[in-house]
Order: sequence, then C-alpha cells, then structure tokens
Amino acid sequence: MSSAVYPILERRSLDPAEKARWFGRKNRKLDDLPRPAAHQSLVYLVAGDLVVDDGQMSMAGEQIVNATNVSVVDMRRDALVVVRIDIPSADASYFEVLVTFRCTVDDPVAVVGGGVNASEALQGHLKAHNRIFELGLGYKLTEVNEVRRMVSAQVRAYLTHVPARVSGMQVRFANVEVSSPKELIDFEGNVRSKTFANKLDQQEAEYLQQKDAGSAAHHQAMESGRRDHEIDLDGRSHRHDLRKASASAAQDLELDGWSHAHGLRKASADVEHELDMVQQRGAVARSEFDRNVEMLNGDPKRALLAAYAAGQLDAQGLSVGLKAIDDSLRDQAVHVAQQERDEKLALQAAKLEERRIERGWQREDSDREAELKHREEVQARVDRLRREKEKREDQLRKEQIDRDDKLREEQAGREDQQRLNSMRFEILKQMAAQGHFNTTDLGGGSLFAEVMRMPQAEVEQRHQDAVGKRVAEQLESGGVREEDE
Repeated sequence: MSSAVYPILERRSLDPAEKARWFGRKNRKLDDLPRPAAHQSLVYLVAGDLVVDDGQMSMAGEQIVNATNVSVVDMRRDALVVVRIDIPSADASYFEVLVTFRCTVDDPVAVVGGGVNASEALQGHLKAHNRIFELGLGYKLTEVNEVRRMVSAQVRAYLTHVPARVSGMQVRFANVEVSSPKELIDFEGNVRSKTFANKLDQQEAEYLQQKDAGSAAHHQAMESGRRDHEIDLDGRSHRHDLRKASASAAQDLELDGWSHAHGLRKASADVEHELDMVQQRGAVARSEFDRNVEMLNGDPKRALLAAYAAGQLDAQGLSVGLKAIDDSLRDQAVHVAQQERDEKLALQAAKLEERRIERGWQREDSDREAELKHREEVQARVDRLRREKEKREDQLRKEQIDRDDKLREEQAGREDQQRLNSMRFEILKQMAAQGHFNTTDLGGGSLFAEVMRMPQAEVEQRHQDAVGKRVAEQLESGGVREEDE
C-alpha cells in the first residue's frame, strides 16, 4: 500500500483472491480493500479495464475478485489545491508565490488512468508561463508589496486567458498571494524587538524621573511639615516658658505688692500678643503646606517648580526635568495618535476584505447559477435530441413495417399469379393435346386468349406468324415444289 496526493489518495496492489474452502468460491477479505469515506470512490483495475465501484459490488463478485489494483479517489467538490512556485528577486533570493485552485473530480476513471496529481499538473501549467518568473527580477525582498500587485495581476490575467485543465477534473482559479520572505520577517521582528526595548527603556527613564520628581515633592512636603511641627513645638515651648515667666512674675508681683500690678498687666499683655503671633505664624505655615500639596496634585512639572522654588533643584536640573516631561507627553500623544490611526486603517482593511469576500461569494453564486443554467440547457438539448431521435426511429420502424407489409403483399400476389399461370398452362396443354388449337379451329384462338388473358388481335397475329413459319418450313423442305408438279 502506498499513499499519494490529491485526487488519488491511495493506490493499492491486490493479491490474487483465494478460496475460503477448497470447494468454495474465490472471495476477497475486507482487509484487502481500503475503506473509503463518504466523499471518496474506489476504482478497480480488472483485466486492463478501469471499473468504478458503484457501492453494490460484492466481495465475491467477479470484478472485485479479478481486480489487480484499487485506487481511492477524492470526489469532494471545490477541494482546495495550493501550488507553490518561487520567482527570483533582485538580491539573489526568491519570492514565494502561492496560487490556490478549486478542484472537483468529474471522471474518476480518467483520473486513475492518467495517474493525475493535481498539484504537479497545475504547477506545470503555471511554469509554462515564463513571464511570471521575470516579475521579481527588478525588486528586492523589502519591496514585496510591489511584487504582490504585479504577480496577482499577471497570474489572474494568464489563468483567465489560458485556464488550467486537468484530465478528469474541473479546475477553477481561487486566489493568488505572495508570502512575506522569511529574511524580511526576521529582520522586521528584530527591528520591532529593538524598538520595543528602546521604548521600554525610555518609559523606564521617564518613570524614574517622575519618581524622583515625586520623591522631591514628597521630601519637600515632609520638610515643610517638619518645620511646621518644629514651629508648633517652639510655640508650645515658648508659651510654656511665658506661662512660667508669667506665674513667676505674678508671684513676684504678689510678693512686691500692688505697686507692680500695672507692670505685670503690661507684661502679661505683651506675652499674650507674642503667643498670638506665634500661633498666627504656625497657621500661616500650615496653610502654605496645604496649598503646596493642593497645587502639586500629582503634576510632575509643579513638583519640579516647587523643588526649584525651595532651592532643592538648580536651573539645569529644572530644565532637564521639564524637557523630559515634555518629551514623554509628546511621545504619549504620538503613540495615541499612531494607535488611533492603526485602528482606523485596520477597520478600513477589514471592511475592504469583507467587501472583497462578499464580491467573491457573489461571483461564485453567479458562476454557480450560470453553470446550473448551462447544465439545464445542455440537458434540455439532450432531451430534445433524444425525443427527436426516438421520433425518427419510430418513423423509420413504421416505414419499415409498411415496406415489409407491402413486400409480403406483393410476394403473396406474385405467388398467387404464379399458381394461376401454372393452372392456365396446364389447361392450355390439355387443350392443345385435345386439338383445340388447329388452324381450322376458329374458336381455339378465342379460347387461348381467354385462358391467357391476351387480346384477340394479338392472338390472331401470333397465329398468322405461326402459320407463315410452317409454310416457310414446308417450302424449304420441298413441299410446295411437289404441289406444282
């Protein structure tokens, strides 16, 4: 058993069939024959003739028993067969062209008898067009898109004017494409990988820069909070000291008497004023910290400006940071625009592909309807010719029957006439023997004419001719000379 390609899926040589018992008949085993699928057909080689299995053959049938070879033929409709050819490029390489055909087996006997290999036959048909192999000579591998357009147009035009024909099969052109060269795919893949790596490095740098800016802002906010906390602690400590001083002063005043009351009230008022100032400065510092936090709001530029205002960043660092932020924002905008453009192009390409597929389906439906209509017309013409042939055959048979009947009637008439003539001659012979035709017998001629159905004048003429003949004979013999003497 050996495997093959479309449409002959398998070829198998068969050993001579054997008898199950010495007195039994030869029979094939199920394992001797392949088991075809629903869309496959078996073709047997029997005594040099190819026979298609109609599904009703018996394993003990004469054809299967005497078969020496069996082939499995694929009978699917519109089976796709892809043919690959390589055309040279300008940079000592090749473009790979893939042409797809739709194939349907019409005559499995012709397919098996010719040993048809659809792929090889179609490849040979394409290679017969030398122009295809010259299309890529002016283009490099990177210009594969230009080659695609030229090859597609050339192959479609060639197969339209010179359709592919394979023995026992219907072949229709389906599609042509030029695959991207492997070298170009690898190159573009390396470029994309390096581009993605550079973009990742750039995004990582931007993230670190933003992280440093955020850390600076956070550090500034922490420093501001620490200063506010220190200010608050200083205010509390100062108030505590002032209270101690006030208590001590009050004690001193109480010890010194009412003479120092006015001075103590003034000192107490000064202390309260100082406390109010300290509290106001703390409130101002806290309000400034809240405003800084609200102003930053996660904005790296504001954080850089705040760090620069606080003296934590010089002018060069501020410029570099702002430039990096602007570059990042610009790259993000470009990336978003590119992504939107790619999505738009992809959507347009999908719509175009959908329209192309729909047009292809419409063309296939139209071709199918045209083929069905053509088959119906052919069948109608065949039926009409068959009816005309049957009518002519009926007419010929009828004419032949009429001729046969007429011939039989004529033959019967001739036989009757022959019998009648025979009877008449018998009567004449008897009459002649009885002397009815002597010269003195005037009624003999009439009787002869009546019996032979001849005119009386013709009988008399014949009688005179006979008499003259007898006279001439007598003269020659000397009978007249004796009478003269």
